[in-house]
Amino acid sequence: MTVMVQTDLNRIFMEKTGINEVQIKKLEQLSKDGLGGSIDQNFSMPIVNGSGSYNYSTTSFWVTISGYATITGPDEGNWHFVAKDGNNIIFDRQGVTKGQQIPFKYKTGFTLNLALTATWSEKKDTNLTGYLNAQY
Repeated sequence: MTVMVQTDLNRIFMEKTGINEVQIKKLEQLSKDGLGGSIDQNFSMPIVNGSGSYNYSTTSFWVTISGYATITGPDEGNWHFVAKDGNNIIFDRQGVTKGQQIPFKYKTGFTLNLALTATWSEKKDTNLTGYLNAQY
């Protein structure tokens, strides 16, 4: 069995990514300290025939993201939300109605590949609106 020490892992990481030792140290510090930011914003998602989706990818450096989303419209019906990062489920919430918070907490990997799907109990077109509060 091969035992790898941190210096071996750093060397392999540097070879595969093309970054240097100073950059490795900065990444290690970021993973310890976190990035320390927040998001407070409204959002809107088009819903067609009762469903919609949103995809977003970014380099996230193993950050923990926590917070909540709140639905502000439409007034009627309920929602089923599934948020995934690749094959990892961030949350899966059914029966969500206007004004209800959807809490979440998730530790990303090196990258985040967010895929959010929203399914409405009404099979018609609308704009799903809400508010997102998150800390990282």
